[in-house]
Amino acid sequence: MTDRTELAAALDTARRRLIDAEGHPVIPGWNRQIEYYFSDVDEHWLMAVVDGMPAEPVQEESDDPDIRITMSSETFIGLMNGTINGLKAVTSGKVRVKASMADMRQMQVFM
Repeated sequence: MTDRTELAAALDTARRRLIDAEGHPVIPGWNRQIEYYFSDVDEHWLMAVVDGMPAEPVQEESDDPDIRITMSSETFIGLMNGTINGLKAVTSGKVRVKASMADMRQMQVFM
C-alpha cells in the first residue's frame, strides 16, 4: 500500500511537469480542472490549471472536471517515477481517462 508522502510527492511531480525550468507554463493558455481518482485509497485530488499554471493539488472531488484520471496510487507513482509506461498503462486498463481528444494529447506532457 502506498503511503501519503509518496502520493503527495507524485502529485507534485505531475504539477511540476506543467512548468518549465524558468517557471513558465509548458502549455500556455490552458485552463483545465484535472481530477485524479486513486481507487485503491478512495481519494479524489483536484488540480486547477489557469493559463497553463498548475495550482497545488487539493484533496477534493469535482462535479465536472475537464479531465478525470482513474488509477491506483501505486500506478500513479510508477507513472511519475518512470517505472510504468503511460501508454501501456492506458491500453492495459490500469489507467482510465475521461477527457477530450485535444486534452488527451496535451496530457502526454505530464503523464
